[in-house]
Amino acid sequence: MSGQLQQAYNALMMKAPGAAFQKARALYLNKYPLPQADSSAPLRLFVCDEQLEESIQPANDGHPNHRLAILRSQPEKLAVVHWQQSHPPEPEQLRRYLHDTWSLDLDELKIEALSNPWFREGGHHSRFTAPIGLVWRQQTLLTLKEEQ
Repeated sequence: MSGQLQQAYNALMMKAPGAAFQKARALYLNKYPLPQADSSAPLRLFVCDEQLEESIQPANDGHPNHRLAILRSQPEKLAVVHWQQSHPPEPEQLRRYLHDTWSLDLDELKIEALSNPWFREGGHHSRFTAPIGLVWRQQTLLTLKEEQ
């Protein structure tokens, strides 16, 4: 997996609504692609089928009332959208985009073209399984009041 893809995923997740706001988060992921150098490019990459895990663990700071709240996000699928176009991109255009923008090899991906357009008529889209290891984690220190 490429560093560009992980950095873009991190940037997208940093701005995403919190896990408690499921509808807002789903809307955000449908509306905003992973940031890329050419934001006006005809192909854009979106997160599909995000898996969220939330956990609370003791903090490693030795304080008995401190906990770490951990949120882990991992996409199961990514969608390549041919922005505002009803037809799929040419195979070579798709190959160049995935390789040049995300360092992904089209031959190693099982691309599934879908007949329905992306969110709000965004364009033709195809999906593929996200690379293993594409994960974002956020930790927050919780300080609980001591009972008296």
